Amino acid sequence: MEDCAGNCDVFRAAMRGREVIYPGPFGKVTAGGDKKSPINYSHLNIMGYAVGAKAIDEANPDKAIFPEVDTTAVYGHVNPVRMKMPVFTGALGSTDIARKHWNSLAIGAAISGITCVIGENVCGIDPGLERDSKGRVVNSPEMERRVRTYKQWQEDHGDLIVQLNVEDTRLGVAEYVVQKLGVETIELKWGQGAKCIGGEIKIPDLDRALELQKRGYIITPNPSDPIVQQGFKNGAIREFERHSRLGFVERENFLRTVEHLRRSVG
Repeated sequence: MEDCAGNCDVFRAAMRGREVIYPGPFGKVTAGGDKKSPINYSHLNIMGYAVGAKAIDEANPDKAIFPEVDTTAVYGHVNPVRMKMPVFTGALGSTDIARKHWNSLAIGAAISGITCVIGENVCGIDPGLERDSKGRVVNSPEMERRVRTYKQWQEDHGDLIVQLNVEDTRLGVAEYVVQKLGVETIELKWGQGAKCIGGEIKIPDLDRALELQKRGYIITPNPSDPIVQQGFKNGAIREFERHSRLGFVERENFLRTVEHLRRSVG
């Protein structure tokens, strides 16, 4: 979608809404779903049923119409969050594409009344990050911008969640976003659900790679190695990779962390 000039399906859907629900030009095209072999998800059909009625007053064909569908949803027991639709954004973290398009994504989520998730490593790679003597976050302009943007447009629905990985925990991101930015919900992350590797970005600058290494990230190849540094200066190495650690979980440790965040942070 980078530098999209418009008129693609996603662009038109965002601009024209219901006008592009149907394949076009209407009346001149047809569409269907192919089945693939062997069995896979394409064989699962969503079938409506006409026996009884749920979530409506009665099984009445004049009432069971799509404009009357209630798409609102609620999650959470102690502090319930209402949403206009049962939709979350993906966790939008430290990637350049998330940073560049954050305003559009966050504002869109806020005015749509859905929950938005700030992903991992946002504070950790912020060029403007400030840390105290213990290495903990005291100021992150990029994180502050992301939180402010969503909250500025949020009304009575949805929530803003900040994801926490291994490096975020060590940097004290939870304490910072809750106590200084007013965030109310933390997602404790373990594993790597979105992709088969750890969170990764590419770094085309040696000084930047060294700085992120000092902040606790895994950088490959090692930017502190004089041979690697010389290779970068000679053009043999053109970029570095920043990787996040894979989080593991144990029940008791997880429960202690939740209790700590609730009592000491929130």
